[in-house]
Amino acid sequence: MQMRALEVFVEIARSDSLRQAAQRLGITPTAIGRHVDQLEYHFRAKLIDRSSGGIGLTEAGRLLADRAQSIVVDAESTRALIDDLRGLRRGSVSVRAGGAVVAGLLAPALCDLHARHPSLRFHIDVASAGNVFAAVAEGTADIGVTIFSPESSKVVICQSARIAHAVIVSPGHPLAARPRASMRELALHTLAIPDLSFGLRQALERTAKACSVKLSPVFVTGSLDMQKELAIRGAAALVLPPLGCQREIASGLLVAVPLAEDSTIETSLDLCKAPDRTLSFAAKALLDVLAGYITTHIIGAA
Repeated sequence: MQMRALEVFVEIARSDSLRQAAQRLGITPTAIGRHVDQLEYHFRAKLIDRSSGGIGLTEAGRLLADRAQSIVVDAESTRALIDDLRGLRRGSVSVRAGGAVVAGLLAPALCDLHARHPSLRFHIDVASAGNVFAAVAEGTADIGVTIFSPESSKVVICQSARIAHAVIVSPGHPLAARPRASMRELALHTLAIPDLSFGLRQALERTAKACSVKLSPVFVTGSLDMQKELAIRGAAALVLPPLGCQREIASGLLVAVPLAEDSTIETSLDLCKAPDRTLSFAAKALLDVLAGYITTHIIGAA
């Protein structure tokens, strides 16, 4: 049995489609079928049910998919650690991050590390805080960076910093000239905020309720790019950490207005990893760079 066959099967389980899995892996459906045949021969069990409606995993297939994910992750980690023993400063690191921290923290840290170690490769995915923690715990991400982190015993916080949210608007917005904006004032304007699966929305609803205010957002989206575009065009007010809009604020496209004392929304920016996983050189290097950025640019600037 080859490791490649297990990697292919993991992608099949994610895709629920042989053709989609083939497209993602850059191979033909025929090649996908050969890998499945190899696994079924090795395990002496049918792993996939095929029908006109698509494919489904058999009970044996579901069991293999669960185990294969761990095997593939462990193999990749082991390969990276062996490279480290050989003194090779190469390899890859997988990062899962919340959208609000990508531009202001993750991107500059990645650029810094790439300049120092151009042989390293980076895989970056943007997700909600819950998905960030789940990926780190499962081993599909080496490092997680997020805000509004959930409680979890399966990850360890390596670095943390308190960050405050602000009202983000265009310079011509009525709230832009205010020294501070209250939740009551915010509720009078068109809002673009994420849905209730996001920690920010939950915090907003709690704060609004404490202020006896009901929020009725016009735009509900988890896309940070969409939120910022709506604000730049003057169509909506946002509630975000200024860290997530640094470039737009510096260029004058957006303005950050502090929230009033009774409307404050604070959380922590957390850098995390799995507690029992040995990090490769690439992952450890990025963890150190990110920790340094948090200390210098967030804690030091507070």
